[in-house]
Amino acid sequence: MEVKEIVSTYQPDADSERVHLGSVIIELPGTLVVEGQPVSGQSVSFRVDWIEGTGVRPVAITVSSLIGEEITSTDLRAVQTKNLWRAAIVKHVTYQRLFRFEWEEWDGKVARESSIKLPTHMLDRMRLRGPERSTLEYVVDLYTFADTIGLAPALFVQEVFADGFTPLPRTTATKWIKKARDMGLFEEYFDGND
Repeated sequence: MEVKEIVSTYQPDADSERVHLGSVIIELPGTLVVEGQPVSGQSVSFRVDWIEGTGVRPVAITVSSLIGEEITSTDLRAVQTKNLWRAAIVKHVTYQRLFRFEWEEWDGKVARESSIKLPTHMLDRMRLRGPERSTLEYVVDLYTFADTIGLAPALFVQEVFADGFTPLPRTTATKWIKKARDMGLFEEYFDGND
C-alpha cells in the first residue's frame, strides 16, 4: 500500500498567541490546510484552537474544491478528520529543548519528519542507551504533546522511536513512561509551564 505524503500549511491568526506545551510551542488559533484531501483537487481546512480541559483541537472543518468542482457528501464522509489533522499539525509545531547527552550537547531544534521528531541518528542513539534522563525527558515531551492533541500517547512514543518500520516495543515504551513518572519528570514538565 502506498503511503501518501501529507502536504499542509499552518497559518496562525494575526492575533494568535504562543501556547507552550512544555518544550512544544504552537501559535493558536490558526488555520491548518491539508492539500489533496480527501481527493486530488480538494483541500481540507481546520480551524485549530485551544479548548480548555481538552487541549488543541479543530473547532471548524471546511472541505474546498481547488478546481471549481462540486463538493459532495461522499467527499465530506471521506475526510478522516481525527487522523488527518493530527498527522498534519505535528509538522507545524516548534520543538525547543536543550538536550545534554553524555556524548554531546545538542539543542533539539532540527527535525526531519516533523519538528518534534529528532533526527534518526539521535533516536537510534537514545534507543541504544536506554532510559537515561535525556531520553526520558524526550519521552515526557512526546507523551504530553500527543495527549494534548488527542493521540494515544504511549503509541506516539513507540512510533517516534521507530527503527525503520519497527516501532519501539510497547513494553519498552511503557517502562520508559513509568520510569519517567517515578523520577517525577511529568511533574517537572508541568511545574515548568505555569
